[in-house]
Amino acid sequence: MIVGIVVLSIADLGITLLHLKSHGMIEANPVAAWIIAHTGSGFVLTVYKALTVAICAGLLFHLRQHVEGEIGAWCALLILAAVSFQWYQYSREIGVVTDIELARQGAYGEDWLILD
Repeated sequence: MIVGIVVLSIADLGITLLHLKSHGMIEANPVAAWIIAHTGSGFVLTVYKALTVAICAGLLFHLRQHVEGEIGAWCALLILAAVSFQWYQYSREIGVVTDIELARQGAYGEDWLILD
């Protein structure tokens, strides 16, 4: 399960960076959104996400013999699976050019983030 969590987290980061560098998006994670808005750096975002995943994986590995660790691993895996499904939905809907142009013109407000 820990490997699944790491793989889905890497996929989430990759898709996040792809969307941020192409047409932009609204980041649901307030810490990640703050990092993007204030640093404008994909590298800093990658370091942040790598650290959080490493801490999570380390804790789950340490608790692997306890029922709490098993429950935590299943919850993390299910949450990341839901995030993957949400990315699938988002990717299908973002292809509308008018929405992308509205975002670039500021129609979505300051929550819309883009990395150069």
